[in-house]
Amino acid sequence: MSSNHISIKINSAYVEGIDSLKRSKSIRDLILCRSSKIVSTIPILHDINLSATAGDRIAFVGSNGSGKSSLLKVIAGIYPVKSGKVQVSGKIAAIIEMGIGFEPDMTGRENIELALVYNGTIDQYTKLLEEEIIEFSELGEKIDWPIKTYSSGMLSRLAFSISIMQDPDILLLDEVFAAGDQHFLNKALTRMKDKFFSSPISILVSHQHELIREICNRCIYLENGRIIDEGNPTEILARYEAIDA
Repeated sequence: MSSNHISIKINSAYVEGIDSLKRSKSIRDLILCRSSKIVSTIPILHDINLSATAGDRIAFVGSNGSGKSSLLKVIAGIYPVKSGKVQVSGKIAAIIEMGIGFEPDMTGRENIELALVYNGTIDQYTKLLEEEIIEFSELGEKIDWPIKTYSSGMLSRLAFSISIMQDPDILLLDEVFAAGDQHFLNKALTRMKDKFFSSPISILVSHQHELIREICNRCIYLENGRIIDEGNPTEILARYEAIDA
């Protein structure tokens, strides 16, 4: 796809999520024959307007629960919008929740191909790509184990390696360096930076402000499920850090 046609357009998007505590209480009340109104959803994103085109390297910042990861999932197609419109043109590689979409009874090797199917990039699959993913993940013979036997670090390495070895039009990264030994984290960070610059559109959710200043050219500040400011990373981070101090 020509870079001129790669884009993200979100207009007036409203997104709801599941409130598990309220849902559990409602179900318990129904079982006990109490009067209860089922309340199972909560608003998590309000009136989101966002556009991105080739050359944008964007960071989402904000406090925990502000909607950063939820917005990334909307772009990835994981969260549907209740109202509004989302248009995404281009192939996506998303590192959002390590292991999302993996089949626990299948081996790591089998899940590589499955992940490409889910991402809509199965046309990129080759044995060479598979071996590059396995080599980068450093899983060795464990790649043929069922992933339900994997530790969180192993799962993170596989998920990261699958996504980072693709050539997406849109790269989505959400706090991807939470698990793994320091050697792998350093290697992953180097590869991530390379891919972040080479992908037409890249979006990062991170609390690592120096990393954001280094690799991003746009910054979007969210609070309470709303975009409250956007612009140059240095300026937006200064505002966020002043409030957060």
